[in-house]
Amino acid sequence: MKTFITSDIHFGHKNIMSFCPVSRARFKGDVDYMNAQIIQDWNNMIGPDDLVYILGDVAFCSWEKAVGFLRSMNGRKILIKGNHDSKLVKSPEFVACFESIHDYLTITYNGTRVSMFHYPIAEWDQMHRGAVHFYGHLHGGTSGLEKYRAIDVGMDGNMCYPHDMDVAVAMALKGDIKKHHDKYGN
Repeated sequence: MKTFITSDIHFGHKNIMSFCPVSRARFKGDVDYMNAQIIQDWNNMIGPDDLVYILGDVAFCSWEKAVGFLRSMNGRKILIKGNHDSKLVKSPEFVACFESIHDYLTITYNGTRVSMFHYPIAEWDQMHRGAVHFYGHLHGGTSGLEKYRAIDVGMDGNMCYPHDMDVAVAMALKGDIKKHHDKYGN
């Protein structure tokens, strides 16, 4: 079993292709093709028993369509809610697609403390002791936290592919440890 992490899939969101023209260029403005290709790429990478943390913004469509997409995707899924998930999580069918749903989640992964939230945050649990922070929402943009152990794991920062958790943690651990209450990196 492998573990993956991602954010901001945005199934059904036609305008995401204009907002993220580089990472979504291969979809040529066709939202149905984007949806199908993301699912195909996902299933080529992720097996049925693999675990995937999704840090929000699964879909920008009805819960019925979102459930259809999720059911066609391999892997066991844990959702950390994003700003576009608030209506979807009202559907019991959507909720049933996940092992669990959280606003914020901290885990220990192979000895590394990992804090996950949809948004980038200036401070996270145990950051001053080397913990890493994974977030989405910025679609490959910058947060100012990149020098620390914080990474945007969203689809648009990885050409619309999920991140292997081992690789993401190894990348994050290359960053500086952010000091407790250090606003300016001093």
